Amino acid sequence: MPKFFLPQGSSYAVGDTVIIDGDDAFHISHTLRMKSGEEINLTSTDGIEYKTVIESVDRATVHLRVLSVSLNQSEPKIFSRLFQALPKGDKMETVIQKAVELGVSEIYPVESSRCVVQLDEKRAAKKLERWQKISEEASKQCGRGIIPKVHMPIPYSEALSEMVKSDLYFICYETSLENNPRALLSKGGFESVAFFIGPEGGISPKEIEEAHSMNIPDVTLGKLILRTETASTAVLSMILYETEF
Repeated sequence: MPKFFLPQGSSYAVGDTVIIDGDDAFHISHTLRMKSGEEINLTSTDGIEYKTVIESVDRATVHLRVLSVSLNQSEPKIFSRLFQALPKGDKMETVIQKAVELGVSEIYPVESSRCVVQLDEKRAAKKLERWQKISEEASKQCGRGIIPKVHMPIPYSEALSEMVKSDLYFICYETSLENNPRALLSKGGFESVAFFIGPEGGISPKEIEEAHSMNIPDVTLGKLILRTETASTAVLSMILYETEF
């Protein structure tokens, strides 16, 4: 069943009429070619799920009637925050898409010392608009109860200060010998987790020292060195496995 997100602050009861317009109305009528009598799921930003039926549809507006109201059950138990060093090309789009599919709650692009990509404020704002759209599309596709927020890029030092606000936090580092994500995750007792993934050029020793000075541990992801766009997928899969299954 197709799924769409409602504007922030939306609230409906059984029997209410919901009017969809703009791009979503065009997608329903033109792309999906849906007709009266077909059902659509709507989700509010606070995770309330509305099962609706189309009463009328045209290219500009879609009128729906609410059949039932329930709490979305697809959101992970753990609030996960990905701090991703800016990768080259369009790799960030892949990172966002897959991270959203694997239950990430927030994504922070990070400007670290070995990042090739440098974004000025204008370019960053344009990228952010695209990134947030990808997050929304991925959320619709996989049935999320929220649209994970993608933040404006922040410096590495600021990322570390933000990470320690979570219950559990770590940096993925290819030369780490002491820890692995499972050792930290299996301890339990946390509701939120934050982790940092470096860029193609890796994380500098100075950056690791800075993290250690804030008691942020580094962890290994195994003997193989993963691409930056693969590492976050691996970590989020581990988080899901340890906390959901």
